[in-house]
Amino acid sequence: MRELLRAILDLHGYYGDKDVWLWRGQANADHDLTAGVHTRIEFSNRAVDDGSVVSATESLLDDLRRAKLDTHEGAALPDLALLAQAQHHGAATPLLDVSMDPMVALYMAVVSPSSRDAEKDGVLFAIRRPTMTDDVKVLPFDTRSFRKIYGDLPRSKPILYSAPDVSDRLRIQRGHFLLSTVSTTDARVRVNLTAESQGASETWLANRLARRGRPGRVGAPKSDIATFRIDKKFKRMLQDWIEERTGLTEEYVYPTIWHQPHQEVFAKSHGRRSKV
Repeated sequence: MRELLRAILDLHGYYGDKDVWLWRGQANADHDLTAGVHTRIEFSNRAVDDGSVVSATESLLDDLRRAKLDTHEGAALPDLALLAQAQHHGAATPLLDVSMDPMVALYMAVVSPSSRDAEKDGVLFAIRRPTMTDDVKVLPFDTRSFRKIYGDLPRSKPILYSAPDVSDRLRIQRGHFLLSTVSTTDARVRVNLTAESQGASETWLANRLARRGRPGRVGAPKSDIATFRIDKKFKRMLQDWIEERTGLTEEYVYPTIWHQPHQEVFAKSHGRRSKV
């Protein structure tokens, strides 16, 4: 467990490394790195492509607005901010949650709202932060339609979207997301990110960690993703360590929305395993 924590923090804060890493924790390592809407489309026996993503997302947005879940303190939420709010309560959207903080993401890799995930290994992904240019940048309160934003996405990489604080979960979890067109390069990764296919001991991350403390330059990253597998037998110990050292708790990371419980009811009915 100590070696795992050291490896994560070394990558996060390695001195002189020009790459900035985003973090995503999944409590079940069997799941691929894919947006929720992709799984929902597959569950509906439809092909996952850009057209089906736009269609399913627009249908979700229509349902959110019909349910009058599209306002925050009197302000009407534009499409992407509304999707971010729905995503953080469990709805299947084209957004992929990421965090700037590896400890928040690690906590999500060991703690899950689903008790079934406790018996599964978790996984922590380090994802190279995409460089953003003015022509593809999406502002927190961007008022363009989802169709327009999606149509303007670059074809070779995702964009990073930072949502406005329109819910407690977005504020606590810091509300950062990747949005990408559908990638067909690697079945394990449906967003435009490169991943390695060799065994864990042969990856660039393993080679970099093996060189710690030795003179000379470390090897450059050879993919957009580095993967840390979290053995299920360490989950409880890691949860206790993170809670003791950082103050994170399940109640803090997954706060109950007492004033809007219908948000979670709606999200569950529009989750990954619901048909479009």
